Amino acid sequence: MSFRIKRIIFLTVFITSYGVLFFAPAAATLQGLQVGMEAPEFSLKNLGGDTSTFADLRGDKLTVLVFWSTWSKKSEKALARMQKLHEKYKGQGLAVIGVNADEQKISDKTVAEIRAVQEKLKIGFPMLVDHGLASFHDYGAIALPTMVVIDRERVIKYELSGYPLVGSEAMADYVGSVIEGKKTPVVEEKAGYQPNKAALRFYNMGKTTLKSKRMADSAEMWFKKAVEADPKFVLPHLSLGRMYLQKGDTALAQGAFKEALAREPANPIALCESGMILVNEGKGGEGVALFDAARKAEDGYAPCYYYAGYAYGKEGKLEDAMKMFDEAEKANPFDYNLFVYKGKVFEGQNERQKAFDAYKKGLEIVLQRQ
Repeated sequence: MSFRIKRIIFLTVFITSYGVLFFAPAAATLQGLQVGMEAPEFSLKNLGGDTSTFADLRGDKLTVLVFWSTWSKKSEKALARMQKLHEKYKGQGLAVIGVNADEQKISDKTVAEIRAVQEKLKIGFPMLVDHGLASFHDYGAIALPTMVVIDRERVIKYELSGYPLVGSEAMADYVGSVIEGKKTPVVEEKAGYQPNKAALRFYNMGKTTLKSKRMADSAEMWFKKAVEADPKFVLPHLSLGRMYLQKGDTALAQGAFKEALAREPANPIALCESGMILVNEGKGGEGVALFDAARKAEDGYAPCYYYAGYAYGKEGKLEDAMKMFDEAEKANPFDYNLFVYKGKVFEGQNERQKAFDAYKKGLEIVLQRQ
């Protein structure tokens, strides 16, 4: 075996193993969170180096948290729209907070780019920098930009990822209605289903134990308790599905994702993970169909692109595969799995140098997290 192939195998094993350590439950817009749940506190610095928390900056009625990046084309549109809301309601109980999540270690170049966007859009609300991407991961945003509307008690009232045109205006209408004290259909819709409190407690226990190497095995029990307490609560089903995938039990995983889709048919993560199971079973066409459906529901979710790229690559459709990988990189250039799957496609085509370069890029992203 050549030294180059040994290096490729080492990188594949290392990145795949590392990915297991970073497993997190997932939801449609946020990983591990949804409307009705408590948003994490944060402590972030602004461009001047001063630190602020949610409590320092929150609005009396609502706070809109905007996770954004300079490399995301939709981020400027989201920031500009939020600036209009800020100008209209800043004295009526609304606070808007921008959180830049460009990269793990914010460079001087990125700081300059953030300042340029701030000046270009004449942003008047606080702009914070997420050094280490701690808050980005705590909230579990699946795309940039992502907006989270939070009330004074830090309860999530609305969530939106990727800034779709129609969805963004619905969110703006929701914010305006709440600030102005109006009862509208969108307000009623968002105030509708809330998880059972017992189920929420069990689910949170599952998340907590999952972070502990010593207690991680008990997470399955807690997620099952959450399902028993409230079968309509989608997050425990998704969490179980991801756990079963990590253990290699695809039948149980598929069942858990099926339960999630029965409750949220357009859930992009359940669709994508179900699609990937089909691809690995040799049912590429069926898997790609699920990826297409997932992208229609959430066009900023990177895995749906690189899973599709991998599926096309297995079928020898390299041009289609590379297009999907390019789209995945536009959605999230810091998802190391993108480069793992890209490397697998190149390796399958015996393109060893390209495979090595892809794995190396993935490894570099992993190491930046430390």
